[in-house]
Amino acid sequence: MRIRPGKIRRIQKPELLLLIIILVCIPVISYGQFDELLKEAQDFKNDSKSLSIEIIGIIKIIAGTLLGIMALTYIYIRNQQTDLVDKLGKAIIGIAIFFAMLSIGEGIANF
Repeated sequence: MRIRPGKIRRIQKPELLLLIIILVCIPVISYGQFDELLKEAQDFKNDSKSLSIEIIGIIKIIAGTLLGIMALTYIYIRNQQTDLVDKLGKAIIGIAIFFAMLSIGEGIANF
């Protein structure tokens, strides 16, 4: 007479158990990392806004200084009928337009 073995319960494969642990633990662990990433992105946004305001201020100072120097140069050489006087006059007009557009853009950005 043979003894029939009963059903033996098999231990689940470690890969399946590992997969379940990973699927349960990763969202819990990664939540803090996503929160930190969002905080750093918000800080960068705030810092970049203040940095852009400072850069615009520097550009306005440079444009204003350049406009003054070019205007004085134009006054000094305007009696000479040369091509340089025409080019300098057009450059002054261009910088004045740039300066005005920069001020308008800054006003819109602050609105």
